[in-house]
Amino acid sequence: AGAAQTTLAAADLPAALAAARDGDTLIVRGGVFHGALQLDRPVTLIGVDWPVIDGGNTGTVVQIMAPGVTLRGFVIRGSGDSLDEENAGIAVEAPRTIVEGNRLEETLFGIYLRQADGSVIQGNQITSKDLDVQRRGDPIRVWYSSDVLIADNVITRGRDVVLWYSERLTVRGNDVSEGRYGLHFMYCDDALIEGNRLLNNSVGAFLMYSRRMDLRHNTIASNRGPSGYGVGLKDMDDAVATNNLFLDNRVGAYLDGSPREVDSIGRFEGNVFAYNDIGVEMLPAVRNNAFTGNSFVENEEQMAIAGSGRPGVNTWTIGDRGNYWSDYAGYDGDADGRGDVEYRSQRLFEDLTARVPALKLFRYSPATDALDFAARAFPIVRPQPRLVDSGPLLAPIMPEAPALPAPRAGGWLAVGAGLVSGALALAWLPRRRRTPGAGAARQPVPADPAPPGTSDTPMIEAIHLTKRYGQTLALDDLSFSVRPGEAVAFWGANGAGKTTALRCLLHLIPFEGQITVNGLDVVRQGKAVRRLIGLVPQELTFHDDLTVRQTLVFYAALRRAQSDDHFAGLLDRLELAPHAGKRVRDLSGGLKQRLALALALLSDPPLLLLDEPTANLDIRAREEFLLLLLSLKRAGKTLIFSSHRLEEVTALADRVLLLEAGRLVVDAPPAELEARLGWQTTLHLYLPHAGIERATTALRAHGLDVSPNGRGLRVQLAPGQKGRALRILHDAGVTVDDFVVE
Repeated sequence: AGAAQTTLAAADLPAALAAARDGDTLIVRGGVFHGALQLDRPVTLIGVDWPVIDGGNTGTVVQIMAPGVTLRGFVIRGSGDSLDEENAGIAVEAPRTIVEGNRLEETLFGIYLRQADGSVIQGNQITSKDLDVQRRGDPIRVWYSSDVLIADNVITRGRDVVLWYSERLTVRGNDVSEGRYGLHFMYCDDALIEGNRLLNNSVGAFLMYSRRMDLRHNTIASNRGPSGYGVGLKDMDDAVATNNLFLDNRVGAYLDGSPREVDSIGRFEGNVFAYNDIGVEMLPAVRNNAFTGNSFVENEEQMAIAGSGRPGVNTWTIGDRGNYWSDYAGYDGDADGRGDVEYRSQRLFEDLTARVPALKLFRYSPATDALDFAARAFPIVRPQPRLVDSGPLLAPIMPEAPALPAPRAGGWLAVGAGLVSGALALAWLPRRRRTPGAGAARQPVPADPAPPGTSDTPMIEAIHLTKRYGQTLALDDLSFSVRPGEAVAFWGANGAGKTTALRCLLHLIPFEGQITVNGLDVVRQGKAVRRLIGLVPQELTFHDDLTVRQTLVFYAALRRAQSDDHFAGLLDRLELAPHAGKRVRDLSGGLKQRLALALALLSDPPLLLLDEPTANLDIRAREEFLLLLLSLKRAGKTLIFSSHRLEEVTALADRVLLLEAGRLVVDAPPAELEARLGWQTTLHLYLPHAGIERATTALRAHGLDVSPNGRGLRVQLAPGQKGRALRILHDAGVTVDDFVVE
């Protein structure tokens, strides 16, 4: 007989598990089961309305001993508190286990994998018991388990996320905060650590004794324990760190014996080290690291040598491309974006404080400037340089779409994220200006009043818009216009200039050419222009401790926008009224996106700018958000948005502006552009592990382009043929758990 599906109450779980056969699915609706569970056969447990498995503060709550088990949608709480027995919320001792979308509360260890190759830990919320940090267990521990995916989990107040003796791990999109070591990583070759947020821990990540680790697009901020490393690398060979943001740590990156082997290297490229006590610190023996294209912004010490001795041989310029240093005092005579004088880290005061730390008391006093001036004027007291960069960059480089940390009350991040964003002029942050919105016309505004628009006045007109970053041409003579009430999409590959164009519209960055919004020049009449615009950025920054209503009140006061009565109606319109009393930290991604839209609409602007507005939403939240945007379009709002999703463009846009290397190559309605370019859709299929190979064979037999995507397959199709792939799999008897269209 085939696998069965059964719906039951939580209290009936033991009997249902005893009667279940391999492959059966048990759907548990609400309720509480008191006691521990053992899953010793491959079944799927799906919780609906958050059923609770409560271990009663004894032992391990759920133990998984059979391969191929799926556990989804449960509250797991109340493990024991014995570190010796390693009491856990979920203990996994079998391969190909999927633990996703659960909430773990009051557990010592959260999810513990032992010899569980090919397992998935995804979308869980994990908090530890309220113990001293050294007494807490690890919220996630992976032990001798290779090919594991750890993605999109939210972890607070645990001890360490431990990843030991496991190969080919993927750690992606996790939030780890208020613990000891955000990631504690050892003997894990060929790991990918991507897009995580490691915030407010003692140490962001300490990575040891491994080869070929790829660390990219992470935000590592405010890790300020006794060592306070954003990232520590010890005996790491061929490690690569690219496009990460190291912000407000005691030490951004610490290198100890990395690389270890003579023929190995370490590579740091495109990272931002900003507002740390020390940007990069390394032991004197460290060598064979290459740094290029990084931005060192206002660190108290840009680079430090830990201990005595001459610095090892590391490379700070590759070819003729070095790094950006905010304290560089040279010049660029030939305007090639690189300094004509080398950068030398050679400050006498820093050299003295390294030997006598008590001198840091005088860090910002006139004495420090006097000492450094003396060192420059009299070579006899000049210290040995720690590094020499022969091709310093004149402008900083921001990693694309970094996940900037949210401000927290009383902490540095309340201003630090804004300082980085302002210094680099490349990160979306809310513009908290005390300016009235367009909807506040009943209160006279003395400066730059906006003239009433007419149907003949373009809402936006860009003429010969050009933007350069050094020698890189981000926008190349771009001209376009947008009528009132029109929805226009910017389309193009990463780096095509979409986000740069949106920033120019807001005059967040300087540019050549001219832009007008409703007839107003964005440079000369910027204040009036900003009253006409509502912005929904891709990366959302809120005060997590405020409620939804408090957030609206706060921003309304800053913008002198409409009264409380106005945004009460806004809450109803965006279906946020039932959540008005919730704290922002407790909102789902879709509700946060609605809150961002509410803030953009506070002053009822006629123009909305949206940068990848649904990039971080699931399918249902994406559809609901698109319906909101369609209703705003029908109400007469002008929409300018960027998106990588074909369905959003075809559903929402009247016109598509296709950009390539900053140039406008096509301006056409979506249907015409689709026909001219032969657009393809990417269909992400999420499949049971056992069905992936059979699905690959079936789809390729029908001539489809198929590649793996971690939990299933990625299929390239013509936009109108999405159903074809699903029919092929249905005919082949392959179950599809879920799919996403991009």
